[in-house]
Amino acid sequence: MSEPLYCINHPKVETYLRCNRCGAPICPRCAVRTEVGYRCRTCISRQQQVFYADFRPVYYLVAVLVALPLGLAGLVIPLLGWFVIFLGPLMGLVVAEAVRWATSRRRGPYTWLVAAACVLLGGLPRLVLDLSWWQTDIWVFVWAILWDAVYLIGAVGTTAARLRGRQR
Repeated sequence: MSEPLYCINHPKVETYLRCNRCGAPICPRCAVRTEVGYRCRTCISRQQQVFYADFRPVYYLVAVLVALPLGLAGLVIPLLGWFVIFLGPLMGLVVAEAVRWATSRRRGPYTWLVAAACVLLGGLPRLVLDLSWWQTDIWVFVWAILWDAVYLIGAVGTTAARLRGRQR
């Protein structure tokens, strides 16, 4: 059996675990599990910076120009009732993939936030429109607001999660 090593970040902690990229000894608290094994936080940070290396601020504008028109589907989809349980996340996936395609799979640290905000802005007019039911029929109002909320939570959440990726 080999001699115990000491964590590069915690010199008093014994470990037998090494980063599979740089070989540095790491303890379980410092280890980040990836698809190919455990890596140290330094290697993870270096790997994520590759995604941001050739990102330009103009890509935020591209994300808005793609996500906002698609986000306007939030005007119609909540009218379909319980189908929004499935259509909300599906629409979020469509928006996220369209933004990834339009930006040539480049991402900035806030691309997910820009796209999710566009989906939210696209669905807000429907929410405001449904507020007009408040005075006429309370049950129509409750159901309309419920389906608007379900749609927005599904679409915005899926868009953000899909574009955010595995940032730590």
